Amino acid sequence: MSGEDGSEPRVFSVLRGEALRTRSGPFGEVGTLCSAGGIEVAWVSKHGEQVDPDWFRPDQVDVLLVVQGQLKVEFESAARPDRVLAAGDVLVLPAGCRCRAYRWPRDAAEATIFLAACPAGQDGR
Repeated sequence: MSGEDGSEPRVFSVLRGEALRTRSGPFGEVGTLCSAGGIEVAWVSKHGEQVDPDWFRPDQVDVLLVVQGQLKVEFESAARPDRVLAAGDVLVLPAGCRCRAYRWPRDAAEATIFLAACPAGQDGR
């Protein structure tokens, strides 16, 4: 597909759910915007989803940018306070930092949408 490898400029409307490919699961919808040069950039939309009972653990640094709504991030370690991120906030998540994130407040009318940039192929579990 032209542009998937970064060879052609592409414009996506994250708020309209545009992406190269999307996938849905019980914890939200994910749209891949780019997977090239060792990095993957995706948007994540959370609206009416379950809270993942498992902890996410990035193998390398992850960067999250909230585009719409609020995102609550819980950390497994009691030494790290939970955070509520609003539109425009960026979280730099260190490698190995176990957490989970979900729409906040849980009954919010609009979806929470955030961008995530991480090394390509990172599983985090």
